[in-house]
Amino acid sequence: MIRSLVLTLGLAIATPVLAQDEPEAVYAQFHRAGLAADYDGMRKYESAAKTNEMDPIPAGERKRILQALAKLLPRSYAVVEKTVEEGARRAVLRLRGTQPAVSGTITFVKEKGAWKVDDANWGER
Repeated sequence: MIRSLVLTLGLAIATPVLAQDEPEAVYAQFHRAGLAADYDGMRKYESAAKTNEMDPIPAGERKRILQALAKLLPRSYAVVEKTVEEGARRAVLRLRGTQPAVSGTITFVKEKGAWKVDDANWGER
C-alpha cells in the first residue's frame, strides 16, 4: 500500500516536469504561428516582456507588420546548436533556415516553469 502511494505521488510530481515543452518545441509552435501571421498564437509562446512590446500597436497595424515578417521567415529550419544556461533560466537556439537560406538565433527565458521566446532574430546570412 505504501509503495503504491509513493509511486502514485512520485508520478503526480513528475508529470508536470515531463509535460513541459523543450525550447525546440516551443519555437516550432511560435514559428508556425509566425508564418500564419497569427498574433494570438504567437503570444502563447512569447515572454511577458516581448508581449508588452506589441500590445500597444493597433490590431490592424500589428497584422500588417506580422504579414510582412511572415514573408521573411524561412519556411523550414534545422536546429544547429542548443545552449541552456546553468540553472535552466535562459536558453538559446541557433537555427539554419531554408527558403530563404538564413541563420537565426532564438533566445528563451523561463517564466512560471515554461520556456518562452524572448527574442527571435532571423536574417544573418
